[in-house]
Amino acid sequence: MQHPCTLRTVRRALRAVAALAAVGLASCGDGRNLHKVYPVKGKVLVNGQPANECQIYLHRTFDDDHPFRVTPQGLTDKNGEFQITSYHPHDGAPEGEYVVTIEWRERSGLMKTDFDGPDQLNGAYAKVEKTKGLPGFVVRVGRQPLELSPFALTQSAEVKRKLEESRRRRFDGSGPLR
Repeated sequence: MQHPCTLRTVRRALRAVAALAAVGLASCGDGRNLHKVYPVKGKVLVNGQPANECQIYLHRTFDDDHPFRVTPQGLTDKNGEFQITSYHPHDGAPEGEYVVTIEWRERSGLMKTDFDGPDQLNGAYAKVEKTKGLPGFVVRVGRQPLELSPFALTQSAEVKRKLEESRRRRFDGSGPLR
């Protein structure tokens, strides 16, 4: 015969698991509660060269009170190319007008999975207030696939020099980072 407290604890745990599973399945649904999205892709060049691991964000310029509001985003590959993701990898973005921001952060953390390192573009393209006036940074997603014109960004020689100096100090142990 099992102890009643153990049986009661197991039943509570099973009910909790079942409730969480039901909530999870309901939130995934069949996609009817999600915005319809359209493929968006593009390319990022820094000083004329493809930029690997730039983070691209699309910020809405329109009101959206949808319960599953998203900030579409992408990450460049070694060729500087990206595809925007909203709900599922590379699915695209909802219809509407957006302001693009771009950050080129170094990977950080023990496993190098975080993007918390310094922005290799010194924040020049990281804020909506800065990019909304730049050519090509306000984009309109329609009801068809969209290929954006390449983003031709500039990394100043000063920023490049500081980043290289910082990397050198980090790897040769010649002093604290500033």
